[in-house]
Amino acid sequence: MISRHKFFVNKEQIADNKVTLTGSDVSHIRTVLRLKVGDSIQVICDSDQWLIVRLVEVKAKEVHGEIIDSKTVNLESPLTVHLGQAMIKGNAFDVILRKSVELGVHSVTPLTTERCVVKTPEGSNKIERWKKIVLESSKQCGRSKIPQVAEMAKSLDIFCRNNNDRDLKLIFWEQEPNTRLKDIKLNVTPRSVAILIGPEGGFSQAEIETVREYGFQSVSLGPRILRAETAPLVALSLLQSLWGDL
Repeated sequence: MISRHKFFVNKEQIADNKVTLTGSDVSHIRTVLRLKVGDSIQVICDSDQWLIVRLVEVKAKEVHGEIIDSKTVNLESPLTVHLGQAMIKGNAFDVILRKSVELGVHSVTPLTTERCVVKTPEGSNKIERWKKIVLESSKQCGRSKIPQVAEMAKSLDIFCRNNNDRDLKLIFWEQEPNTRLKDIKLNVTPRSVAILIGPEGGFSQAEIETVREYGFQSVSLGPRILRAETAPLVALSLLQSLWGDL
């Protein structure tokens, strides 16, 4: 397959075998990539169909193209993982987002927990930045779908309620004495899993009890204490190895 620049679009941007690109995609095509009429790009619209699009008009505010071919490319994991990640300091959350996308995460929800040092107030521009990071990471690693980022930080209660119907629900906790992922015995291979990862100070005992009431099972990631930005990447890797596509 010829390597082409990838662009994600909404369904509304495709009609009558034509594609319209707007916003930042236009400046990227015109000024960064310097593509011209006749050049081709790949367009992805939340499916495993990658459209080959030939540019027919490159304007200041819109770029128009015609679909000349399509290919089925399934790069999504059979395991949909919904990550609830407590807010952490610095740019570590950015790193988690980038690597989680590479590891096939389906959605990421920033959480506010008892021991969070960082809070995300309403109106913060962090969410928009995180969505941009996820979009760019999806392009880089060849995802067919862009993982979702919650519109605002959620509480543990809300995350648990929103993910009540997942096949498997896990909270990774450094004080869990016995159970690891390999100890979990399931009759049916899970197709969806919700996981909770705490902040630098971990989860409190009260929070553990709360999420257990929602059916979450506490799991250890081993005898060593992992940094807050390391734990979700280890958890995702293990889950994809057991039931996904690693």
